[in-house]
Amino acid sequence: TLSSEQIAFVWTWVTSVFAHAPLSITHIIFNSIVIFFFGRLVERHIGSREFALLFIVSGVLAGLGQVFISSVLQDVTVNVLGASGAALAIMGVLTVLNPSLTVYLYFILPVPIWLLTAGTAAISVLFIGTGGGGSIAHAAHLVGLLLGLGYGYHIRDRVRIPRQLQFGGGGPGGPGGPGGPGRGRF
Repeated sequence: TLSSEQIAFVWTWVTSVFAHAPLSITHIIFNSIVIFFFGRLVERHIGSREFALLFIVSGVLAGLGQVFISSVLQDVTVNVLGASGAALAIMGVLTVLNPSLTVYLYFILPVPIWLLTAGTAAISVLFIGTGGGGSIAHAAHLVGLLLGLGYGYHIRDRVRIPRQLQFGGGGPGGPGGPGGPGRGRF
């Protein structure tokens, strides 16, 4: 756990990104869906090495941002655990690269990714502003999102994201087959 009381334990900055407190099954499912579906798409277009760096760096900085912001606003001990900041960074990258990308909210309602990203940001701002949100790291969400948006703007001229997502099939060289996502080397 990344903790405001033990901020000098530098290894927790990274290890906290790869663990998750069982605070809410819906929160874990949301993170998993974002990382699995959107992460694969981002990785395919920026490469495995760059994706791993994006994930780790945004996760670490989002966790540190949560510790700092919560310590300043609430003056309490803060413990951070989870990959929400990294997941929102992935959403931020996709939002910049293809804001009209259609995603299915709850696997039913088609919405452009920019609307989903803006809605997620608005909820986090609301909970930070009201001091609510329980044990969810809403400041980490916003920090991760801002990092992802910034990174997306940085790479937008050299990366193209398709207008529509297609998973499965595609033959031997397509997604999921030999040479598909995740097959790159560091």
